[in-house]
Amino acid sequence: IDESVTMIENQLLEQGILTEGMPSKDGSEFGPPAQLVPVSGMTGEGLDDLIEGLVLQSEVMDLRADEEARAEGVVMDARVDKGLGIVADCIVRWGKLERGDYVVSGVHGGKVRILSDTNGAPLKKARPSQPVRIVGLKSLPKAGDPIVSVQSEEIAKELIERREALASTEGGSVAFRADSTSGPELQVTGMASKQGSMLQKVLDKYGMGEEDTNETIRIPVVIKADADGSLEAVRDAMLAIGDDSKRDIVIDPISLGVGAPTTTDVTMAKESG
Repeated sequence: IDESVTMIENQLLEQGILTEGMPSKDGSEFGPPAQLVPVSGMTGEGLDDLIEGLVLQSEVMDLRADEEARAEGVVMDARVDKGLGIVADCIVRWGKLERGDYVVSGVHGGKVRILSDTNGAPLKKARPSQPVRIVGLKSLPKAGDPIVSVQSEEIAKELIERREALASTEGGSVAFRADSTSGPELQVTGMASKQGSMLQKVLDKYGMGEEDTNETIRIPVVIKADADGSLEAVRDAMLAIGDDSKRDIVIDPISLGVGAPTTTDVTMAKESG
């Protein structure tokens, strides 16, 4: 670790960045010393020191978020609740979010009818860095998308229309494709046997034997989940089954959605084979 830290310090020094604790004969050619906190992504060692250093640095630099500006944040997850409708878990990064505000995330918008913390306790307003739960969006936003507060419903509609027009000119919706170099690890008990059973059913359906291992097998699937984050995880897990298989299998998600399966989903699944 010490050797790695020394190497990083030397690389920073080559770029004119002096770290704290590093001696310097002539400090005039360097700016203020920067913190260097070794952290292990495997064990988590050093994370407490990193957080303490960030807090200290923010106090020294007097970094403050504007708590009176219109809210800006990030959607962490979103789902469809039978009793509430669209529920979005977000983190406010800037400004103040209040119940009754109009918000826009991507091409999705609505009025904040219910504002609560992650435990369900109601809130009148949320401050920067506060995780909140929002009910009132008219359609399902995507996890990771920014969410902003706007002055009125008219402005929200105008912003959404502009974004929809921009999306249509850039090719519309995004198709998901498998990445054979970075398939996620499936943490499912008995996955090997389940995969073997699936493969055998596919081989029986397509009439393929062991000698036909070079032929590509396409498996169309319709994927539904209870939340947008879960949907992405299930999609990636399904794609990984094809990537990890010894045979040339392509998992083709023909439809992705959040909520309970519908008659349209069942019909699409039948027609796709």
